[in-house]
Amino acid sequence: MKLWFTTFLTIVALATAPTFVAAQGKGKKAAKKTGKDVKKPDSKGADDIKIEEDEDGPPTTGTTKKPVTKPAADDVDVDVDVDVDSKPKTKTPGKTGTAATKNLKTTTTAALGGDERGYWSDIKVVPRKLILKQKRVELIPYMGITMNDNLIRHFLLGGEFSYYLSDALSFGVGGHAYVKQQTDRAYLTGLQQRALPTLNQYLYSATVNANYEAAYGKMAIHNKKILQWGIFLTGGLGVTGTEVIPRNAGHEPWSNTNITILVGVGFRIFISKWLTLNASVRNYMMQDKFENSNRDNTQASAEDGESNAAARFINNIVFQIGISVFFPTDFTYTTFK
Repeated sequence: MKLWFTTFLTIVALATAPTFVAAQGKGKKAAKKTGKDVKKPDSKGADDIKIEEDEDGPPTTGTTKKPVTKPAADDVDVDVDVDVDSKPKTKTPGKTGTAATKNLKTTTTAALGGDERGYWSDIKVVPRKLILKQKRVELIPYMGITMNDNLIRHFLLGGEFSYYLSDALSFGVGGHAYVKQQTDRAYLTGLQQRALPTLNQYLYSATVNANYEAAYGKMAIHNKKILQWGIFLTGGLGVTGTEVIPRNAGHEPWSNTNITILVGVGFRIFISKWLTLNASVRNYMMQDKFENSNRDNTQASAEDGESNAAARFINNIVFQIGISVFFPTDFTYTTFK
């Protein structure tokens, strides 16, 4: 009987043991959910201890929980980790801007491949006007060539003198002499048409001029140099001397003095405070006298030829290039930059 009862108790104990162990495990998990998890020491070092403090229980081993008070509207506890051995970080006043500047400079230098000066070399300050012309004298030696006559060509050499009342307006006088060059077309035209063309050669031109600088500007050349330039208009009144070229070598030539109206436009580049490079196109307009196509041996003299001359309005277009020299060669700015 005792043997049977002992056997029965053993079987009951073995049957109920797994259920008891499972229930005990569930109880431990529920206990962990009701409280805060215990944090393990950080891996920063053996001396770094984080202290956390729980509301309802004693501090756990190695950690303490410290409650943080918040406004009543948010009834939430926040855990704050305090690093015991860490030192507070302090900012040195006045070094933040310096450090940022150094970082920017380092970044810029690195982006330019180590060339720190290359960044600033691309920045050009626009200079003020290179030449002030008011109350200064301008001397312009120039040379040129006629453009609109394909039978006879003229080279010219001359000069101009101007005085600037303001920085844009000047008055002066100018003049030049011509050197003729008859082209092959003049002879070919006579052979083809069996008639020699009527031609006059220019001897000189002299005018009183007014010049006005209509535009002034600056432009950068390949981002390396700033070029200053100006556009000016020219107008004037004067005289032009011409001479008839007779078709018959036995006839006498005569000269004409024609009232001339001058209009033109020019472009200049400023080189220094006293020197510029000029180029212009000018039109010398006049009423000229040419040999009559019916002139014969009875009109061989110059007087007879001139009395029967044919008048014609002429546009003598000239391209000129030269330099301007200003006196005095230096000046002083009276305004700030």
